[in-house]
Amino acid sequence: MENPFLYLFVGFLACLLGTIPFGPINLAVVKTTVDYDRRGGIELAFAASLIEILQALIAICFGMLISSFLDSNVVVKFFLAFVFVALAVFIFTRKPKPVLELDSKRPATFFRNGLIIAGLNPQAVPFWIFALATVSQYFEFQYIGLTLIAFLLGVFVGKLLALYGFVVASTYLKAHLQESSTLVNRLLASILLFIGLSQGWNAVNSLLV
Repeated sequence: MENPFLYLFVGFLACLLGTIPFGPINLAVVKTTVDYDRRGGIELAFAASLIEILQALIAICFGMLISSFLDSNVVVKFFLAFVFVALAVFIFTRKPKPVLELDSKRPATFFRNGLIIAGLNPQAVPFWIFALATVSQYFEFQYIGLTLIAFLLGVFVGKLLALYGFVVASTYLKAHLQESSTLVNRLLASILLFIGLSQGWNAVNSLLV
């Protein structure tokens, strides 16, 4: 019987390392923590971690099929490009509203926002396809039963721990509330815009080929 702890560790490490670089999810966690509070950031992180399990599972079951579908479907690429550019414009132009100005108006949509942002992230499934292909160079993994559960648990814990690190790191930013909120808005908008333009460029290239 294969060791499920190895699957747990590989899932944990792959997700932890894949989450550390700045992207729309971890920046959204930072923004929520800075603008509101630690609880909001944790709620968003928890939701994104749940979605990460689904995305890893999709990559395991239908990885190459999904990848080829995204590569060949121009409509999906343009749709994703539009969504991310629209989000970038909305976040960039939105006036920061730190928690000190909100008082009792704290929204209860952080979990939902985490589900939406993570679910729309076009990089997640391709990342897991690449990660699983890399792992297969060293281990002959069989994602069945207990080993599959262990791997997905590692994915969830790795994602949640990495995002919680961004929540903790946001404590310093909250000491400079207004300035950091604007900075995080611009960083998040820039990354979303880059993802959107990249998807649009890939869609245009697909039409030209």
